[in-house]
Amino acid sequence: MARHRLTPALSDIPDTAVGSVGTRPVSVGQFINQFTAWLTKPGNYPRLARQFVLYCLEHGLPIDLGSLRIYAGDKAGNQVSPVKKFLFFYQMQGMPTIVPDASAHKRISPAANELILGYLSEATHLRGDKTKENYTQALNAFFTYIADEQNEGRTASFSAQTIGQYVNDLRRRGLSAFTVNFYLSPIKQLTEWVIKHRTRLGLTNEQVDGLRDVQTIRGLTIERGFYKDSLNEAERDQLLAHIDDPTDRAIVALLVLEGLRTVEVIRLTVGDVEFDREQLQVRGKGKSTKKAIKLFSPCANALRHYLQSGTGVSLVAPHSYPLFPNLKTAQIRYRVDKYLKALDLKRPKMSAHSLRHTTGQIMIDKGVEPMWVQRHLRHELFETTQFYIKKQTERDYFVKMPDQV
Repeated sequence: MARHRLTPALSDIPDTAVGSVGTRPVSVGQFINQFTAWLTKPGNYPRLARQFVLYCLEHGLPIDLGSLRIYAGDKAGNQVSPVKKFLFFYQMQGMPTIVPDASAHKRISPAANELILGYLSEATHLRGDKTKENYTQALNAFFTYIADEQNEGRTASFSAQTIGQYVNDLRRRGLSAFTVNFYLSPIKQLTEWVIKHRTRLGLTNEQVDGLRDVQTIRGLTIERGFYKDSLNEAERDQLLAHIDDPTDRAIVALLVLEGLRTVEVIRLTVGDVEFDREQLQVRGKGKSTKKAIKLFSPCANALRHYLQSGTGVSLVAPHSYPLFPNLKTAQIRYRVDKYLKALDLKRPKMSAHSLRHTTGQIMIDKGVEPMWVQRHLRHELFETTQFYIKKQTERDYFVKMPDQV
């Protein structure tokens, strides 16, 4: 099938695009997979297309241009353009009837569900509910892939061969090496657990031999470079000075002055901000316990202004109350991008998470001992902190090297 590289114009898409009469219904997942295979560089197109289709199904709307006009609302152009391309593809395929996916638990065999639950209940190394949720998501995705492949008449099982095919499928979808490895790691750990308990689970020698080969499947190589850009000190100060909204200023201050992750910001409670002790109690990603870090005075001032502004929670709110009620990580990313673009600071590798990198980089540049930077950012591995040192070294090399030795 030829690959179409141009986003279709509105005139290319029919105003009415109902399912074709007599065609076999296709599930959302199956059709999105077809759309993904058709795209040259899928990127986030499949995800945005899926959201639109699910919206149409939920509201009983036809999958057509009229529904897109309703759906688009105040969405940005980069969220609407992929859907236009999807509608063009939908027309090319004869506008089949699209039906909801079967629930993940229905598509996954009871044996697979029991296997996942058994592994997670004994996986003591998984700390925190969020980590277990992530592992459940990754494992469900794999066994759903097996079920979908079997439904399409292709051979698939819990084996090294199928896992290798699954990894290749994830790559074809345009997922990053980091994301592919995220999905692969829980599968390999589940495999180790299954082999360890092979007698209890009733595995045959042939099944065990097939699973041993799983450990030979290598994850994708991730270039250990500087994944994210960071702001310099002047740019950081410019960003903070530009934000008038008390809530947004407090959020950005936590990111760029304290180095919090977006998920850590939304987890903060009123009681986590200890002005008198000049400390923040932070619950990191995948952690069930909190760790105290120093609350710098510029960030404390931004938080006080937010709490006194009347735009969010008050100073007398219960300690267990969320500091930013109903805030989502996607909203943080959107707000940060908005301010970065307004100041022409948005660069290819610049994102909300870059503000955390900004904190670490500025600390290193100002001569803070790396061990304290590691402690403040709560890096489990010192090698992570060393990236900031490496970046500083690369930047200063030609300046600080003598003319001759």
